[in-house]
Amino acid sequence: MSATCPMTGGAVIADGISKEFGTARRPALHDVTLRAAPGRCTAVVGPAGSGKSVLLRCLAGLERPTRGTVRIAGTELTALDEAARTEFRRTRIGVVYRQANLLPQLDVADNLLLPLDTAGRRADPDLLQRALDLLDVRELLDRATPALTRAEELRVAVARTVLQRADLLLVDDPTAGLDAITGRHHLRLLRRRCAEFGLPLVLFSADPATAAHADRVIALQDGRVVQERDRPADCGCEPGSTEHIA
Repeated sequence: MSATCPMTGGAVIADGISKEFGTARRPALHDVTLRAAPGRCTAVVGPAGSGKSVLLRCLAGLERPTRGTVRIAGTELTALDEAARTEFRRTRIGVVYRQANLLPQLDVADNLLLPLDTAGRRADPDLLQRALDLLDVRELLDRATPALTRAEELRVAVARTVLQRADLLLVDDPTAGLDAITGRHHLRLLRRRCAEFGLPLVLFSADPATAAHADRVIALQDGRVVQERDRPADCGCEPGSTEHIA
């Protein structure tokens, strides 16, 4: 089993996560450990069936691991009952799926504020203005949601997570539906903005190129970690650069 690291403020720690399904106890994850620090990007890469989606669901509180623990900003998610886990997930974890989960009947402005409105909270005015500018969302506010491009949907979904003051952002297949140039631009933007907002970012992708934009890479195969590597701290790379990345 992997050793447990001491908790640091705002960090995300999945420690020795295993997940089995069905009466046959079919393993989907086996002893997976992941660290995600505030403002840092972790990429979880692997082919279809490698366990990426199951790990995402465990980190998001949608699945309870068979063994192991998940701690997010000091809260042990795996120790919460279903109601408390649902509330934690709703208010403190941002998940951006391929479809971005925007409501088509609402415009962009209403989609941005919907989670806060549902929770009876108001957006912090300074944070709102900063998110609109840094994520290039301001010009989209009056747009109808179905008219957005895939890249615009992703920016809105990330801005919504920032406004929630979430403790973690999980992004599934961040370059799906984007051409190579737009995909690279989106990953650079995502990484830089999460660093500026101090938000732990975990990307899940079957595209190995995603690893070039991460501070840490975890490769999964058949539910097991088969490789881990860090971006060298002194590599001199601009965020999003592919230089010095194997």
